[in-house]
Amino acid sequence: AIQVILLSLGLADRINIMKKEKEEAQAELLESRRIMLDSFARFVPKQFLNFLGHESIVDVGLGDAVQKNFTVLFTDIRGFTTLSESMTAEENFRFLNSYLRKMGPLIHSNHGFIDKFIGDAIMALFPESAADALQASIDMRRALYPFNQSRIQQGFDPITMGIGLHSGNLMLGTVGSEDRLDTTVIGDTVNLASRLESMTKTFKISILLSHSVRALLP
Repeated sequence: AIQVILLSLGLADRINIMKKEKEEAQAELLESRRIMLDSFARFVPKQFLNFLGHESIVDVGLGDAVQKNFTVLFTDIRGFTTLSESMTAEENFRFLNSYLRKMGPLIHSNHGFIDKFIGDAIMALFPESAADALQASIDMRRALYPFNQSRIQQGFDPITMGIGLHSGNLMLGTVGSEDRLDTTVIGDTVNLASRLESMTKTFKISILLSHSVRALLP
């Protein structure tokens, strides 16, 4: 009877240990999954997944696409090619990251999200309001002044930027192959926003918006 009691106590203790180990393993797995998803979110915006109807990046497949109405913001630095030629590759990376760290949060704070960085260019999408895109543009221009003051103090030339805005339908989805996917937006709305940004150089202005954006402004 004593042996049975001792064996029962030992078995119960072992079961408790195994249960605790299982709970700890599950907690570690969930934490690893959370870290992985947070890391993916830095490459693929969560808003992008939501518009595709997915909660996680692991659910995204080749060819997933949806048509939506957005305001597209396209911006790049004037004369960046000439500027980059005067810097080393490492200096280019440092400069771009310091610039993008200033501009990125201003897009997010105005309810937009960055679709992609194209060298020094930023393409951002604003799903809620054209006014959000315009306010983000104004905020970015204002942020350029202290950024340039810092550059001047460090002995660098100031920079300037152009911004193009256009609203309309576009296709948001995935392109690529089975072993390499990328998220992107496609359509005339995107192309026109990019062309408007290029035209800021011709008109020597900072922000150029289309009639479709103006019609949506309060």
